[in-house]
Amino acid sequence: GAFFLEQGQPYDWAWQDFYLNGVKWRGKRIPEIPLVEPDKAATMPIEITFDRDYSYRLRGTETIDDRDCWVIDFEPRAGTTAGNRYQGTVWVDRQHFLRVKSRALQLGLTGDVISNEETLFYTPLDATGSATDWAAAAFTLPLRVVAQQIFSVLNATTNVEKETLLSEIKINAEDFYQRRKAVYDDSKTTVVRDTEHGLRYLVEDKETGERVVQDEFDRDRLFLVGGVFYDESLDFPLPLAGINYFSFDFRGTGMQANLFFAGVLALGNISNPDFLGSRWDLGASLFGIAIPFTNSIFRDGVESVEEEVDLQTSSLSFTLGRPIGNFTKVNLDYRLGLRNFSRTSDSADEFVVPEDHLQHTLGLSARYSRKGYRLRLDGSLNKRSDWASWGLPGQAFDPDSDEFSRWGASLAKIFSLKGFKKIGLELEYLGGENLDRFSKYQFGFFADSSVHGYQSELVRAEEALGFHGTYGFEIGELLRLDFVADAVWATDEASSLDNELLGGVGIAGTFIGPWQTVVNLDFGVPVAGPDDDGFTLFLAFLKLFG
Repeated sequence: GAFFLEQGQPYDWAWQDFYLNGVKWRGKRIPEIPLVEPDKAATMPIEITFDRDYSYRLRGTETIDDRDCWVIDFEPRAGTTAGNRYQGTVWVDRQHFLRVKSRALQLGLTGDVISNEETLFYTPLDATGSATDWAAAAFTLPLRVVAQQIFSVLNATTNVEKETLLSEIKINAEDFYQRRKAVYDDSKTTVVRDTEHGLRYLVEDKETGERVVQDEFDRDRLFLVGGVFYDESLDFPLPLAGINYFSFDFRGTGMQANLFFAGVLALGNISNPDFLGSRWDLGASLFGIAIPFTNSIFRDGVESVEEEVDLQTSSLSFTLGRPIGNFTKVNLDYRLGLRNFSRTSDSADEFVVPEDHLQHTLGLSARYSRKGYRLRLDGSLNKRSDWASWGLPGQAFDPDSDEFSRWGASLAKIFSLKGFKKIGLELEYLGGENLDRFSKYQFGFFADSSVHGYQSELVRAEEALGFHGTYGFEIGELLRLDFVADAVWATDEASSLDNELLGGVGIAGTFIGPWQTVVNLDFGVPVAGPDDDGFTLFLAFLKLFG
């Protein structure tokens, strides 16, 4: 898009292209679907003014983009508290004393913002806005900005990774005011201004017709939801019809709230991201589903239908979390789960189903995110309230399996490509102790490890090593798709799985349908392992109403 720079004035950007939920829009902002607006405390200006409010330390020299640079670390001076403050590093060309690169981390963040980091890459331009050689007379502007923000949303860490590329630069052009006015007058063009609080949208004032900085945003959203989910563990496709309400500032309390109700499925969350004015967050969630999923098992590679069980679950959980440093968050969870078992039409007469019971889970997890890398560590201790003998006559039963533990880890990396394409790679490990059929790991759309196309409640394992890959791209301007491939090597003695390959492929996408309806699609088929036929389908429609 166009980048307007007027000496002594704020910067205005006219975005001809922008991206929403991975979907590229050209030349207009869809008013029914709001762009994500971070809190004022979580934005940065285009450039940080390196003045006497900062102290500096020369760390050494380094070559950046073939330029010999000084490496200078900076941080706020002691006692400087006014306004937003940052710390980081700036690389300065040793020959011409120009910025080549800078990296800044915002300090003093509060509320739901855990971290905000930006890296700016500078390009020398001549008076016409064209790239030129490095020289003292050149204009050096940050034409590429790479940023990462980490938010605590309903106690979960949410990463926002951004890359901004500026083009069509015109510096003090003769037609500057005419071009800017044309942009302002075009209501379909999204414009943002670089202010002392960071980027802010310029919206039309209804009384004067002029563009003004938008400071206040509606923090509540209400969606109408419809859709369907299907895999072979269900007797029929699961219909979804209801509402989704989300608030970043529930009733002005600063708390976050979410309610998703779609007929047979209900999910509610509430969280205080700034508990007692500290960096701690505290939240609770409730989950329930009105229909059971069929739980099956394989014996020597063959599905044992006489041991089928219908399993219905619901849960209530509480989470206490806190950031550690700028890129890590730790959560302590307690979950109380209700598990109801019943027979299916294929269950053998002599098969004894497990007792309904409550399951207590105490979990500890950590998340680290930076520069496209994401590290996850999880562990939990579990206790069942009632656990009597179940199964076919003569099958071994371990009464000590009323207590078990599970743990896991994953490392993921996202590679951004030109044209807003991306490649995502993830490696994960899952393990545990004293696991049985109903506490082992499962694979599928809503399961412990995603394997596209796999039926829920079918294949399970005591231990698994998984690899997941995605390739995301756009088709035209209104459709964003991801090709997905999952490969998990599962081990389970009871099911005779010895590093058995479970493979699945799928396609997931988001696009805008009629009447500005957001459509989410996820379709998968299995390609390797015991569950090597059938498919899974998740299709959801969201229409914003307020």
